[in-house]
Amino acid sequence: MQKPVFLTRLVFSSALISSLASAPAIAQQPQVADTLRRGADSARTLTSVEVVATASGQGVTRSANAVTKADLRAAPAGTSALRVIEKLPGVNFQSAEPLGLYEWSNRVTIRGFQTPQIGQTFDGLPLGDMSYGNFNGLGIGRAVDAENINATSVTQGTGALGTASSNNLGGVIQYESEDPFNKRTASIRQMVGEDNARKTFLRADLGLRSLGTNAAVKGFVSFSRLDSDKWKGSGERFSPERGALFGSDGFLFDAAEHWQDHINTKVVALIGAHKFTAYYNFADRKEADYTDLSLQRFRQSGRDWDQFSSWSAAQAAAQSETPDEAYFHSAIGARRDHLGYLAADFGLPGDARLVVTPYFHTNDGVGDWHAPNYGATWSPDPIYFRETQYDTERRGVVARATATIAFNRLEGGLWYESNTANIRRVGWRLRDFSSSPDVDFDNVLRLFFDRTGDIGTTVAYLQNTNSVLSDRLTLTYGAKYLKIDADFQNNGITIANAATAPDTARPDASFPVKGQVLPQFGAVFAASPTDQLFANLSENVNAFPYSPQSGVYNTSPTAFARFNDATDPERATTFELGVRTRRARVEASLAAYTINYRHRLIGVAVCPLTATCVSSFANVGDVSTRGIEALTIVRLAPALALHTAASYNRSTIDDNYRTTEDDPTSEVESKGKDVVDAPRVLVSSSLRYLKRGFTAGFGGRYVDKRYFSIMNDISVPDYTLFDANVGYRFTGVRGVREVSVQLNVWNLFDKSHISTMGTGGFTVTGDSQTLNAGARRLVFFTVGTSF
Repeated sequence: MQKPVFLTRLVFSSALISSLASAPAIAQQPQVADTLRRGADSARTLTSVEVVATASGQGVTRSANAVTKADLRAAPAGTSALRVIEKLPGVNFQSAEPLGLYEWSNRVTIRGFQTPQIGQTFDGLPLGDMSYGNFNGLGIGRAVDAENINATSVTQGTGALGTASSNNLGGVIQYESEDPFNKRTASIRQMVGEDNARKTFLRADLGLRSLGTNAAVKGFVSFSRLDSDKWKGSGERFSPERGALFGSDGFLFDAAEHWQDHINTKVVALIGAHKFTAYYNFADRKEADYTDLSLQRFRQSGRDWDQFSSWSAAQAAAQSETPDEAYFHSAIGARRDHLGYLAADFGLPGDARLVVTPYFHTNDGVGDWHAPNYGATWSPDPIYFRETQYDTERRGVVARATATIAFNRLEGGLWYESNTANIRRVGWRLRDFSSSPDVDFDNVLRLFFDRTGDIGTTVAYLQNTNSVLSDRLTLTYGAKYLKIDADFQNNGITIANAATAPDTARPDASFPVKGQVLPQFGAVFAASPTDQLFANLSENVNAFPYSPQSGVYNTSPTAFARFNDATDPERATTFELGVRTRRARVEASLAAYTINYRHRLIGVAVCPLTATCVSSFANVGDVSTRGIEALTIVRLAPALALHTAASYNRSTIDDNYRTTEDDPTSEVESKGKDVVDAPRVLVSSSLRYLKRGFTAGFGGRYVDKRYFSIMNDISVPDYTLFDANVGYRFTGVRGVREVSVQLNVWNLFDKSHISTMGTGGFTVTGDSQTLNAGARRLVFFTVGTSF
């Protein structure tokens, strides 16, 4: 049934591209092109704070590495940039599927820091903490189409002072969108693969258009549709179609288990020394859930264990002694996002510049399960239908200015964001549990909660850069100020006919992060034209976990005062030093670091995933981290390069802690234990061949064992995966500029392994349903062309 759908898409795409390509071109004037280059170069540094232009981070006063457009294109169409950066030193990315699109399981750790402690920005704008519950941002896969990303850089230590993030305790990932092309172009990429995977990407570029002798404009618009079934399970999803967001199959065509419609448009206008950029993004998606496994279940049943497609099997499981081992196959997450910004980059007298970028982001979403009731008396049946509803609105502005005064290169800036996040969870009874999973949406069994968080974040910074010793030594120093106001409200009974509403007595609460001044110092010394030494010392704090459904407001009311009066925000002091070189055939970097991490909070699982209970955070106190990271790119021949990244990290808890502060018998002997989800050794190596349009790559990645209990009594084993790709770019084809074809194989030797951990939190000791199995061997084919 899929072949006609694919052919329909191909015909539709070809017709659209042909119509766009037939429009007449307008010649550009030379002075307009000069203006374009000048504006683009000036803005590129400012709007992304600190763009890393080379793999080893040349010229940067901290550890930093980058992947390019070519690296992103070497992956199958639709692959998240998060999957591509796992080749960089110290980066551990995990997901239950190979493209990195399943947000429930997407996790990235760097130097022992987990996802909520790593800042992420897109074109300099905040993406939040990448939490699944959608309260302060969105995943990169919804902020921009993967085909429109130009480059991605990773700062393994604390990012630049101007980073628009309140959670960049352990590094920053920066994504940069591609600017419109100077030439009018129509592009198409089509991916097909196993498990009904397919993505159609269409893009039309206006080309550079002169608006006079000193002005120009260019822009693009793109649309893509991505579909894929899970690599295991039934291949179809039970959806009780409730509303357009939940029941929709998107704009076009039949929907697979996972689908996403994506629209991007970007316009760049230049007037003299000024550059103005407008960007809009629309993403509409639904993803099907994989079952979260315990280690025992993975060992007993293998990686293919998944949710039940049989209602009778789900009924039996819900009434067994282990009702949370698997569920009926209705579990999905749906999200709809609008994101936009206007960036005004003003060229001021001398070399001064001012960039002001207001932005907005809205999100609506749901997460659904047919969940077991665990014997609860409020549910007459062993299974009920549960939905968590998300409604988020963010508005903010990022501004920064630079100017040279005497021998000082000054930079200052401000980030302010107002974020309102409403999250509600509702449970409905089934129409007839004994016969079918159909839901009676008129019978509300339970309003679990309805909460709103209002979070206001203010960051201001000032830094100075001096170049001395004939510009061989660059010193950068400064500080930033961070203040967060976070107020939470219980909305009470917002569904009048709810039979039960257990959360109505929860009081309103506030959890501010009081003003913090955080210094940073960095230096880079050019020992020779090819070799550099660098060092960086920085201080940073992390916002409290602010999700209204799973953060500090979801703790017991008696814990509110402890967070306000006795719990400080997570704080880290990072010192790193290193050396990097860039020569004709070798590019390399080596960095060593030490981190003093205080007030570490670890989310502890206290109930099954589908149950609703208070959150629990273990404040394990101080954590000491030491490590080393290395990157080498060796050009073995003009067409052959070897890329290798390796890291060693040891993150250990310094003290024992108590689960109940005043109870000595509750002490957990955590001193000396490794931090959860922090592999000590990571190694990635790949061989790439490129000659006369032919490309081929082969690589492997080793991930050391990882603990998922604080006491280190249980861990997932280490693993090594291999991938391969081969492709060819045809030029000189009549009627088109080029045609490219590419074949990718994920997990080449079909290694069974555990990917993500911590989906349901971590344990103090013992096993838990908090793991995802990694994908089996999968094959993808991508073809692209441009006119």
